[in-house]
Amino acid sequence: MPSDPPPAAIPTAIRTAIPDATVEPAPPPRPRSAIRRLAAPLVVLVLALTAFVAFGSSLGRPGSGATLPHSGQTSLGKPLPGTATPVAPAHGPVAADIQRLADDRTQALATHDQTAFVADLAADDPGLVEGQLRLFRNLMRVPFDYAAYRVETVQTMPATDDRLIAYVDVSFDHRVTNADTATVGEGYRWTVLRATPGAPLHITAVDGTPYDGAGYAYARDFPAPWDHAELTVVRRDHVIVLADPATGQGAEQLADDAEDAARADLDMWADGGPAGTAPGFVIVPVADRATFYRLYGGRTGEHGEESGLTYALRTTEPAAKGRFGGARIVLDTTSGWFTSPNPERLGELLRHEMAHALVTPLRTEVPNQDQPVWVVEGFADWLALRGDALAGSDQLNEARTYVSTNRFTGRLPTDGELYQADTVGNAAAYEFAHLAIRRIETIGGGAAVYAFVTAVYADPAPAAVDAAIEKTTGRPREVFEKEWAAEVQNLVAS
Repeated sequence: MPSDPPPAAIPTAIRTAIPDATVEPAPPPRPRSAIRRLAAPLVVLVLALTAFVAFGSSLGRPGSGATLPHSGQTSLGKPLPGTATPVAPAHGPVAADIQRLADDRTQALATHDQTAFVADLAADDPGLVEGQLRLFRNLMRVPFDYAAYRVETVQTMPATDDRLIAYVDVSFDHRVTNADTATVGEGYRWTVLRATPGAPLHITAVDGTPYDGAGYAYARDFPAPWDHAELTVVRRDHVIVLADPATGQGAEQLADDAEDAARADLDMWADGGPAGTAPGFVIVPVADRATFYRLYGGRTGEHGEESGLTYALRTTEPAAKGRFGGARIVLDTTSGWFTSPNPERLGELLRHEMAHALVTPLRTEVPNQDQPVWVVEGFADWLALRGDALAGSDQLNEARTYVSTNRFTGRLPTDGELYQADTVGNAAAYEFAHLAIRRIETIGGGAAVYAFVTAVYADPAPAAVDAAIEKTTGRPREVFEKEWAAEVQNLVAS
């Protein structure tokens, strides 16, 4: 999809009454695709949970509204990992018993045994059983190369009677067929009860792994679509659509459109791009803003204007720490990219978001250093719009406005400029980023772009980015930037 604008960019309206049918409605603002949004929370989360957490590569601003936890407690009122208390001696060791719960659920998935999947649930909670039956049905519809539950931490509550109560953080490790390049995880927290010593364990509640961050109820990529609602799953060669009841009717058509977009991006990358990128894409359409933000992190209180969010999922494979094994693309089907009478708009959105997902496996996570947003968003727009003539097109409308009002600095756009609240400035920054990638292509062709993006995804440090510019263009950053700025001026004047 086209480069994603700042957190207030989703179009509120497209002209609905057009006197002249030949008049093209104003294009919706750039779909948002920010990767910085979780940068600071991730550091806290890794330290607090010692876990892998999804990284949003298409996010808006974090919400505010989560209450700060008391010492040793999460905002959900449950203990943080690492605050385990001794188990009453009468219960003896429990780790093996809890591991059996996870193993039994894994086996139930492997054998398609619905009864076994819910056998360890508290039978007196019909809502819990119903929700987990729905989860089971959904998981049976999704193609997985691997799916298993893995116990990460066990926290037992102080014994006040004969009961054993434990909070168990579990990772649902999985690889979606023809989409993920490595195993990724979704974090659950099970509340486990043993009524009396020797009694069987029962799961009495299933939530996401708690995370104490502003605007986040959970983390670890929870809830996923399969936790949210009954799914319609539609597959194509390079696309899997996970649609809820509100979007299920259009899932087949979306899958066709997404397959066309996927083939375009994949074919283009195959012409000179390195191996190791995503072979396909998971698309999640939703029709309401609350669900749009809540998926893959439980964010609350969001009011951005993104049309698409692409989440990069860390791998849970120990040997690949700091790497990403897949991505999920969440789309708002009520946005202007879907409702525009111009059929090309949806294709631009899909190709832009798929560009993010495509190169996610090439990315290395470096503490306190994200990939520059101008590279991430400029590349996504470049891949989505490659070959389009820009001179005189509406793709540069905001850039023209920015230059004509003397706001163009002649410097490559900063992360702050790409996430500024001003919609025109935000969209202009996306267009400038796109033109920077095009400048690299003008100098060295598509191969230079692929080499540059791959290098920056591998090492995002400022010095490394500058070195990548010089290596792929033969120019130091200052010279490249000066040439790019002149090209911007020429294009917007045309």
